[in-house]
Amino acid sequence: MDENDKLLSHQVEIVNLISRKFDHVYVLTGKIGKITLQDNISLFSYNWVEGKKFSNSLKLIKVFLKVKKNKSVSILFSHMTFSQSLIILPFTKIFKMKHFLWYAHKSHNIYLKLTHRLFDGIVTSTRDSCPINTGKIFPIGQTIQANKFMIKSNTSYPITKLIHIGRFDPIKRISDIILAVQKVRNEFPSLTLDLFGSPTSNLSIKYEEEVKLKFQHASDQGWLRFYPGVPRGEVSSLLLASHAFIHSCDAALDKVLLEASISRLPVVTINQEFLKFFGSWEVLVDFKEINLEDELRALLNVKLEELNRVLDQRYQATVDHHELNGWTQRLIKVICS
Repeated sequence: MDENDKLLSHQVEIVNLISRKFDHVYVLTGKIGKITLQDNISLFSYNWVEGKKFSNSLKLIKVFLKVKKNKSVSILFSHMTFSQSLIILPFTKIFKMKHFLWYAHKSHNIYLKLTHRLFDGIVTSTRDSCPINTGKIFPIGQTIQANKFMIKSNTSYPITKLIHIGRFDPIKRISDIILAVQKVRNEFPSLTLDLFGSPTSNLSIKYEEEVKLKFQHASDQGWLRFYPGVPRGEVSSLLLASHAFIHSCDAALDKVLLEASISRLPVVTINQEFLKFFGSWEVLVDFKEINLEDELRALLNVKLEELNRVLDQRYQATVDHHELNGWTQRLIKVICS
């Protein structure tokens, strides 16, 4: 729990919102950073250390049993802590606690497949963002903090300045983004691309080096620029200064796509979960056949009036279905049912 965490800062606000519904909320977390919590929230750290599987498990079980022994806890919600939830799962069954798991990944996890029926429910962002086929799946949207993002009231037109924000990992397919922009620049030579993101593993560091070397000529020409990852607090201003967001990761519904949409920024992506919900810039095209190059080209040919209509529509849909306050209300309804 840390308000300054680049990926998980929103968890502090989630806990504060949930606490309005309950007499008391007990939070078990791997580490504690800068936090401001409501008075009815108690925080416990089990000091999770990467690579220390056995000692981590013992520490987590010890903290869990300490809380459960002294407190009347009836519901457990595991948010973005799948490994930890499996460690605690046998104890929640012993104590007859309701146990709900947040899981929003398309990848087929063997451990999830073996244990999903032991949870009281799997909470996810969209139905197809969870690979399990069972009646205990609850899609409730994503956790977008609307108050953290400024709205781009004046649409930039024509579109020339593209941006991507995200980890510099192979799954993000950064090379595909650059290649698509490079090809479309033959028709729209004013296009530029700013890439913000840092690698998260040794494999990703190698991938970053390969991509930068492959497209060195584009960097030398000046239309392609690489930047390291930025703190969460800087994302909104970066989106506001750009003309459109481009993205090539077809996994679960990526939060950054919704953050761009709630900023009224055009989004170009091949992400199936996003396209199912918002539609594409290409008309009468099967989403599964969409490629990034054609989708970008279609956006650049959209008339301003139509562009504004779609941006307003996407903004409102994001607020209605993926804003954090609504997400929290839907979560509470699920876990209290």
